[in-house]
Amino acid sequence: MNMNWDLNKLYTSLDSKEYKKDKEELKGFIHKENSLMSDFKENDIKEYLKIEEKLNILAIKMFNYSSLKTSVDVNDRESLKELQELQMLFQETIPANVKFKRFLMDKDIDALVKKDAFLEEYKYLLEKTKEQASHMLSEKEEILYSKLSMVASSSWSDLQSNLTSNLSIKVKGFKDKMPLSMVRNLAYDSNKDVRYNAYKAELKAYKAIEESVAMGLNNIKREANIMASLRGYDSILDMALVHNHMKRETLDAMIDAIKEELPKFREYFKAKAEALGYKNGLPFYELFAPMGKLTKTYTYQEAEKEVLDVYKSFSPRLYEMGYKAFHEGWIDVLPREGKVGGAFCSGITPIGESRVLTNFTGAMSDIQTLAHELGHAYHNEVLKDSLPLNQDYPMQLAETASILCQTLMSKKLIDEVKDKEEKLTVVENSLQEDTQCVVDILSRYLFENMVCDTEIAKPLGAKDMNQFMLKAQEESYGDGLDKKYLHPYMWLCKSHYYSASNGFYNWPYAFGLLYAKGLYAKYMENKEEFVKKYDEMLKNTCIMDAEDVALTMDIDITKKEFWISSLKTIEEDIDLFKELLK
Repeated sequence: MNMNWDLNKLYTSLDSKEYKKDKEELKGFIHKENSLMSDFKENDIKEYLKIEEKLNILAIKMFNYSSLKTSVDVNDRESLKELQELQMLFQETIPANVKFKRFLMDKDIDALVKKDAFLEEYKYLLEKTKEQASHMLSEKEEILYSKLSMVASSSWSDLQSNLTSNLSIKVKGFKDKMPLSMVRNLAYDSNKDVRYNAYKAELKAYKAIEESVAMGLNNIKREANIMASLRGYDSILDMALVHNHMKRETLDAMIDAIKEELPKFREYFKAKAEALGYKNGLPFYELFAPMGKLTKTYTYQEAEKEVLDVYKSFSPRLYEMGYKAFHEGWIDVLPREGKVGGAFCSGITPIGESRVLTNFTGAMSDIQTLAHELGHAYHNEVLKDSLPLNQDYPMQLAETASILCQTLMSKKLIDEVKDKEEKLTVVENSLQEDTQCVVDILSRYLFENMVCDTEIAKPLGAKDMNQFMLKAQEESYGDGLDKKYLHPYMWLCKSHYYSASNGFYNWPYAFGLLYAKGLYAKYMENKEEFVKKYDEMLKNTCIMDAEDVALTMDIDITKKEFWISSLKTIEEDIDLFKELLK
């Protein structure tokens, strides 16, 4: 059984004949595309899209090869350098892309696609491109902004990353200082004193960098506000919704549903607090405190069996893809020096495969991680036969297959565990993730609204950011948390806020979780019928707006009732959690 990636299906090395050939082809297509735009006519649209297809295929292969190599070896300087060169190379495509979008501004897309079956396949892409064009600046301004943002918002983002990555923290009870990521992971430690001391040390350490990072966040949001206004959007949030092909009506319905159901989630926090011996709600540093007495660990072979069993219960195609992933070098499994932490899945549709990174230790949560990441791989599996430019889906729909697979896995694990204390561990672990995606994401959404609603000219410091975050946490968690022990610096340690072009990178997590939970409820109503429609729905995530994707599964996501029904599936676990505490 392979325990590491097989990247030879891409290239054998950066010096290989195949890689060098593809890089030269890439340069040739970029030159051809820019030449085509020098005297662009309507009849050239098909040619432009065909070039874009070739560029897309080459980009996926080449970027994946270097980025995957650096993921398992952060000291691979050769691959890091190649990634930077590729990024610079693709800067040369910006002028052609800008010209193409502006060309479509006054074109009748329906009339265009009637002339050619190939263009008909890309109707949705052309419609969305035209929509983007209506918010563009002049060609020179777009090119100028793409370059200036590299030394403006991108640099502020790099500052946050560098300052937090290099923060060295001394925690009481530990001999040596630790990086921030390691200190934050102590929130999961089994020792209460360790969790508390890590929390206190983390908050204290932020004092050294708070004003620098606050300045960075303030300027990123000021830049985003200016650009949203110049592009004709009502707000940064409005711009984010357009980019994610979703209506404000849908987001409002989801947020309203979450707010309505908050009292039930606060029951969970208060029940956990009481079980841990707290009277005034749960201290923030105890959100991830382990509960129950599950000590079982799994071998990788046992984890494979668990995942494949649940995949087989869903559909033959999901099982077959999962089996290939485990046996044909799709997964880099074990943690080791130089390998990045966490887990992710990278789709490589030109070869019809994906690559998954995990840091498997044998914990039950690692099984859920495998099920989740291979769910992403299944989304990619379904898309591999789609046209190259019809394989990109928006953020909020990116978690559809992964969370559905994780939910199937979680339900199986809960059913399998019979001991009351062990079942408590499984249920509580699931609730930790779900409440983060619902309640904590709500606090992040509220916080970002406060920052973005501030007058562009007003500078915000760390004190302002802390006050906004505390207000957002109090509104979201309510009496579920002890107000004496909140986390005012949650804005500082989360990278999701630090992008001018990708604002409000928070609500898609809640959407992804709740949409998948709603799909699970549909699946349980009629499994056979659901599976028949499921793959087509995943394909549609790339060629339909979010509301239309959901309608293919007879779901109306513009209605609060759907989101309430999704939240109820989590509330069932809250009731089970409270019952297990008795």
